Order: sequence, then C-alpha cells, then structure tokens
Amino acid sequence: MFFKCLKKIVCACTGKHLDDIDEFNKDPLGWSRELFPHQCGKFSMAAVHANGDMEDHSQLEVGHNELFVGIYDGHRGNIASEFISNNLFHDLLRYIEENDKNISEDILRTVVAETEEKFMLEVEEGYQQQPELGIVGSSCLICVIWKGTLYIANLGDSRAVMGSVGGPLNRFRVQQLVRDHNARNEDIRLELVNLHPDDPNIVTYNFDAWRVKGISEVSRGIGHAYWKREAFTLNSSFQVPESERVPSPFNQPLLSAEPEIYSRVLNDNDKFIIFGSGGLWKLLTNEQAAKIVKNNPREGIASRVVKIALEIAAGRRNKSYSELRKIPKGYGVSKRPSISDEGTRREYHDDITVIVVFLDKKPIWNPNDIPLEGRIVSCRAFSKLELSDFRSLRVTHQAFGIYL
Repeated sequence: MFFKCLKKIVCACTGKHLDDIDEFNKDPLGWSRELFPHQCGKFSMAAVHANGDMEDHSQLEVGHNELFVGIYDGHRGNIASEFISNNLFHDLLRYIEENDKNISEDILRTVVAETEEKFMLEVEEGYQQQPELGIVGSSCLICVIWKGTLYIANLGDSRAVMGSVGGPLNRFRVQQLVRDHNARNEDIRLELVNLHPDDPNIVTYNFDAWRVKGISEVSRGIGHAYWKREAFTLNSSFQVPESERVPSPFNQPLLSAEPEIYSRVLNDNDKFIIFGSGGLWKLLTNEQAAKIVKNNPREGIASRVVKIALEIAAGRRNKSYSELRKIPKGYGVSKRPSISDEGTRREYHDDITVIVVFLDKKPIWNPNDIPLEGRIVSCRAFSKLELSDFRSLRVTHQAFGIYL
C-alpha cells in the first residue's frame, strides 16, 4: 500500500493522471469550490472534515481589485477559529478605511493584536460558565493582495507556499513565505529557549514530537489563555485535562500571539500560492504540493492536493482512500467511545484546508461574464458563495504592471 501511494504522488507531481479526482467528490466529509475568478486569475478551494467539530475555518474574499485569504486552524475545538473568521476581516476593512484606503504591515500586526484582545476578553467574561474557553485557541494565517503587493501575517502552523519561475534557466522555484511556528522546527525550539532562559523544560520531547512544556507543538496562536495568563493556570475551578496541565507559576506567556509578517511586490514570475492548514503539511512537503499544482490541470486542483494527502494518510494505515471514505469523523482514540475497528477519521488525519490562488497578471473579466457585484464574493469552506464586504470598499489602484 505504501508503494502504491508513493507511485500516486510521483504521478501527481509529474502530471501523469492515474487518479480519478471525482473520488474526492464522493467523500462525505469533503467539500470543494472549483475555479472561481478573481481580478487576475482564479482560485480553487477544498477541505475535508476529520474532527468531531470542523476545527478549520477558512475564507477567501474577492474585491474589486483586492484579494483576502484567511485560514484559521483551531485547537481543542472550533470556538477560536470561528471567532477569528467572524471578526478579523471586518476589523481589517475598518483599519483600511481609516488609513485612507491603504494597507501596511503595521495594519496587519494591529488587526491580529486586536483579534487576540477581543477573544481574550470573551474568554475572561465567559470561562466561568464555559471553562473550555481557557484552553481553546487557533492558528491564524492571513494574506492580502493589494495594489500589486502581497502581505502575509502568520502565527501557528498553517503555511503559504509560492510557486514561481526565474533565474537564468527560468527554473521552477518553491518558496515557503512565512515560518510555521511548530516546535518540531529547530529554529522555533531555539527561539523558545532564548525567550525562556530560566526554564530548562520549556521544550521537551514527548509523544514522539518536540513540544512546548511537553504538550503543545504549536508555539504561537490566538487564544490559549491557559498558556498565556497565569490567572487561568492558578484558578482551581478551571478544569484542564491531565495531559495538558501546565506547571505553574510562569513569569511570562508560554505561547505567543505575535504574528510574523512578510510583504513584497508581486512580479510576472509568481505563478500561484498554496495556502494550507497544518493538517496538509503533516502529509505533503512544500515541493510535493507545489509540483502537484504546477503539473496538473487547474480544474479540481485544490481537491487533487487534498485527495493525494488523504491517500497518503490512508496508506500509512494500509488502507485505500475508498476505505478511508467510509470511516466517520470523530475525535482521537483518547476521546472517543469504541466505534469500530477502524476508529475515526481523526486517527488517520487532521482537518485539512487547501486554497490555491493562481496569479495570471492580467484582467480576466469578460464584460458579458459575471455582473460586477457577482464577482465581489466571499467564499467559506462548507458554505455557499455570498457577497463580500469588499463591495463597500472602492479603491483607486495605481498602475503596478499587474492588476492586483
């Protein structure tokens, strides 16, 4: 089974189509949005549900000449990721309006900080009635393409990976645009050690992975109040699972809500960006995902990336994807009642979200195509298209040689 999965990866990366993409459409836990236009290309989205609650939330907002992408990978449920999905983009538009309809790295940093503060306030006000609010959190990856410039803010282990061409031989290049904040990465472990010089156990190897205090692989995120504010750690009425109990006291937050920011002007060599939640990158490398996008038809491309990842997940347990599709969603083995010998999907893979944005550098709107207001859309996983709040934001764009 392993070698069969390896063969499928090689074929997908080289454009030899041995797999039937319609299989993904038969997955009762899958969802896709295939090739909808934005101002200088098209985008494709796909997601698959594994946990009891879908912890990934995602959105893509198409403006008149702007694009916004957000992936929010929840931890311990979907409360934090849903909060970010419902609030961050609206707050970003407010800051853009207040900044003479312009964006900057500082604005991205500010809107992430405001989202953190708003969520923490909700936690403080509600955790006596909902103790679980103290341990929920979410990664947060957001991207804005604005007047020809790409802006990305990230905290957590979602990724944005760009495929481009360049150099003397016009070779294909793959670039991860921002770090994923996961303790399995040596630079993140070193960062944690430097931030906590008095704590020799800030990072330990536990359950086959490097983890913050032996518990959390992810070092940054929205929420996680229990890890950031000692009042939650010391509160005896606050119930924390034994496996996640943080030793107290601590002098500073154990996890951070500080995003890393990346920006640059797009150019004609930039071909596409793959945005993926943490569940994808546990199964595919940056290069594998990028080659799948590069060497396969655009139609169904996000579904194809997810499907290849699911075939790998199934193959690791000596199953086929068709067998995996029959396994229900649910929590991991430590939480679930006995359902069947196969268990639940969460024991094979995490929730996965993939968004592929193509960058064609030319306007694609046909005057007889979709009416103007029908183009300004909001697309969220497992939901229908709606009008985007970008419709209220009219921006005069300068000529940058490209149209976003």
